[in-house]
Amino acid sequence: MLEKFMHEWLYVSDYDVPVADNGFDGRAKINGVDLDIKYIAVVASSEYNNLPEWRLAFNLDKSKRVYVMRPNKEKNFLTNLPKKIFIGIGRPHFDLSGSIKEALFALTLTNKFDATVYYDEVANMANIMHSTLDYPAIRKKLSQIDEDTQLTLWLYAKDQVSMSSLANILMVHPKTVEYRLQKIKTVTELDPHKGIDLLTLIAAFLKERTDKLRILETELQSFSNHMLPRDITTSLSIK
Repeated sequence: MLEKFMHEWLYVSDYDVPVADNGFDGRAKINGVDLDIKYIAVVASSEYNNLPEWRLAFNLDKSKRVYVMRPNKEKNFLTNLPKKIFIGIGRPHFDLSGSIKEALFALTLTNKFDATVYYDEVANMANIMHSTLDYPAIRKKLSQIDEDTQLTLWLYAKDQVSMSSLANILMVHPKTVEYRLQKIKTVTELDPHKGIDLLTLIAAFLKERTDKLRILETELQSFSNHMLPRDITTSLSIK
């Protein structure tokens, strides 16, 4: 029953359904949801079947679970998580779908150094990802470089720290950081130390890294579509 409510909440959010007209506001109160406040979405991913239970939650797929909670509740939630779980966290929204999509974007940018990413930390990168900037040739070259070197590029651009500070984050020697950035320059013929080249590299990295984001958003949309009347579902499916 609660999972059905979560799907309905997502549908109401996606299609701007007047909640008073269909009794959803009453069902929300029964399930402890206050529609007068904003909620945040936390999307957790793990391959070890160790995702915790939560009252307001539903499975997106076999390895991802969406949790919905009031702002600041995520702090206690995160402290009790088992290891080897990656977390993306959206901003507070009345629009549940919007917060989940932000959390999904943040989740695509998690890595072994940033297992938990808040959308606020990468919101400026979302503008690049949604832009028309795309460099397929550079994407292909980057994909041929080892993951540690790609992550070095990402953290170099995202954190804007000194070489020594970045080396501390990566737990390597500063010369290793410089070696990896030089490797990127050699392979792509773009210099990460130059602003315009770095923008091109990061745009390519983001496009590649978030390539599966639309698939995740489609999975999310499917929950909303299940709540649609049959005639609307049919019309959507033939577009």
